[in-house]
Amino acid sequence: TSYVRYNLGVALVRSGDLARGTKLLDEVGKLPATSEEYRSLRDKANVALGFASLQEGRSEPARAYLERVRLSGMYSNKALLGFGWAAAAQGQMKSALVPWSELATRDPHDAAVLEAKLAVPYAFADLGANAQALELYQDAIGVFDRENANLDQSVAAIRSGKLLDGLMASNPGEEMGWFWSISELPEAQDLPLGGHL
Repeated sequence: TSYVRYNLGVALVRSGDLARGTKLLDEVGKLPATSEEYRSLRDKANVALGFASLQEGRSEPARAYLERVRLSGMYSNKALLGFGWAAAAQGQMKSALVPWSELATRDPHDAAVLEAKLAVPYAFADLGANAQALELYQDAIGVFDRENANLDQSVAAIRSGKLLDGLMASNPGEEMGWFWSISELPEAQDLPLGGHL
């Protein structure tokens, strides 16, 4: 199946057999996808190929793999980040700014978005736009400070038991057996501490 090929491809790449692992992942990355599940798997394979290529210092194939990833899928943030790094590795900082700038406008709860918040001013500094770079670095510091405060509030909610209370209130169920699952996280404002989860 496609999942087996994906998992074997990743295992081969991690074990150092880049040629065989790339071949399997490339097959998955080119599969026609008839459902969201398989489109996501295809995106995931292309992101894996892109980052494996970046780690090997092969930025041109990395860009080609990452271009296959949908802009609205669950792996789009990682693909945009990697595409920018591939362009930067080729000395095309203006090209790197395009995906990074898009990514920097997205939800800062994603690690790729936070990295883009630093990559954009890095690119501006490299291009000699120091005033703009400084302003964006200061903006990034503010975003990182807010995310750090949100993490502190979440940790406090977990330690105090408020997170569990919020989960139970958001996911009521008479059956609390092994098949009970969490269908939604409580909203931040529903927690007494107001933290983000």
